[in-house]
Amino acid sequence: MRFLFGVIFGILLVAVGAAAYVMTGSYNTAATIPPGKTEKELATYALNKSVAKHAPNRRNPLSADPETFRGGLAHFRENCVVCHGAPGVDPGEIGQGLNPGAPDLTLRRTQARSDGELYWIVSEGIRMTGMPAFGPTHKENEIWQVVAFLRHLPGITDEEKTQLKGATEEAEHHEEAPPPGGTAKPPHMHAPGTPPHKD
Repeated sequence: MRFLFGVIFGILLVAVGAAAYVMTGSYNTAATIPPGKTEKELATYALNKSVAKHAPNRRNPLSADPETFRGGLAHFRENCVVCHGAPGVDPGEIGQGLNPGAPDLTLRRTQARSDGELYWIVSEGIRMTGMPAFGPTHKENEIWQVVAFLRHLPGITDEEKTQLKGATEEAEHHEEAPPPGGTAKPPHMHAPGTPPHKD
């Protein structure tokens, strides 16, 4: 009985401590602070379990052919490369500021996912990671094109790399607002691969 009381008291103590930590604002939510090992492991475990439970058990209905890859490349270029990058293509400034960072989609752990799991992640997104849901804005066929392109990503051609580099370069060529009563500064531009910085 005393042991059970001790376990319950210990759980309550941890819960009260965690609540106090959050309520006092001590938990720092800044994206500049990398997640700890425990946070990473728990989040990865929860993600894998959730994806496995909710993803459809389906194979990609589209053929892995140049036409499918062209469609997938267009959507990947517009929506994905700025955060994830690609072989020979660095992520843009947005991707460099994400925490957790967007994963390298050529890694074995990503490529090992089933077609249905990749489809579900692209369609539904992942909360609190910066990964948006593309299901509300894209047709099912378009998402399957992206899945096909993800499979093709480790072996993309030089021409495809050039197209993807163009997307990250365009994203970084932005103009800064002029100061009150002043004139606009020239566009704020960076060469591909420039590390994160502050002006």
